[in-house]
Amino acid sequence: MKRRSLIGNLRGRRRPKHLTPRQREVVQLLAEGNTLREAAALLNITPRTIAFHKYKVMRELGLKTSADLIRFAVKRQIVAQ
Repeated sequence: MKRRSLIGNLRGRRRPKHLTPRQREVVQLLAEGNTLREAAALLNITPRTIAFHKYKVMRELGLKTSADLIRFAVKRQIVAQ
């Protein structure tokens, strides 16, 4: 039974309880319409790091598209409608 739980976690079925502060910043900037490059400049990190945070959040939440990520941000009030 424990093995099944581990396999489920590896497949991305585990949902995070909350976003880290950095993940929240990245999601907010992207949902506000900033590009990866613009968000990176605002946070003084590389666009690749922004992409890493974006896709990690999307994977953990089971989101498939950027539009899904924006809907999530609006629903969770990370960004205003």
